[in-house]
Amino acid sequence: MRVYRPSDSKDAVRKRHEEARSLYLAGGTEILRLGSEEGGDLTLIDISVLGLGNIWEEGECVHIGAMATLEDVALSPLIPLFIRDSARFSSSSIKRNSATIGGNISSRRSDSYMLPSLLAAEAELIIECHKGEKRKSLNEFIGKKGCRALVKEIVIKKNLEGWAKRFSLTSSSHAAVTAAHSISNGVAVSSSGVASGRDRDFYSSLEFKSDITGSAEYKRYLVEEIFR
Repeated sequence: MRVYRPSDSKDAVRKRHEEARSLYLAGGTEILRLGSEEGGDLTLIDISVLGLGNIWEEGECVHIGAMATLEDVALSPLIPLFIRDSARFSSSSIKRNSATIGGNISSRRSDSYMLPSLLAAEAELIIECHKGEKRKSLNEFIGKKGCRALVKEIVIKKNLEGWAKRFSLTSSSHAAVTAAHSISNGVAVSSSGVASGRDRDFYSSLEFKSDITGSAEYKRYLVEEIFR
């Protein structure tokens, strides 16, 4: 395992495309965790040197730097309350102080803390790709699993209202279902995927699967009751 420190975001993306086995290293809570599938001959591109951790207002929006930690998000008065609540779904203060919002998005986990709330807020991303800087919807970004673009900022509207819920055996267990509602709806279902939309049956594309968090039937019941 090697660590590369880029000079800027363009250099980071260049390295990501040059190295077949490479990943962006943010908080490291996924890549470096015990039992992670990543490892071996891998180049980690350390984006902590790029200064992407700020949170600020700009017009009618709030911008969240991708390197902002979950604790930064949870404590920021600029961010809508239901999104701050999502950051607090991580029950470990150690993890909240190291895991980043950009990493939580880019890992695309089906038990994600943040994705449902950000999807419900119809968040947009400022990304750096091999063609330069672009602005894309979060929904479009997470649908491209092979994408090597670097998430730089998350952009959401100010003063949004909504709610976020998480269902798990304990506060530190993997969630069976995480859900949120604001402008739109968002849901993450363990082993089953992530979905969002404004329609009542927005989650109909999900194939509910059983795992250690619960049966497929249990998860379907939760989602149907939440969004009834």
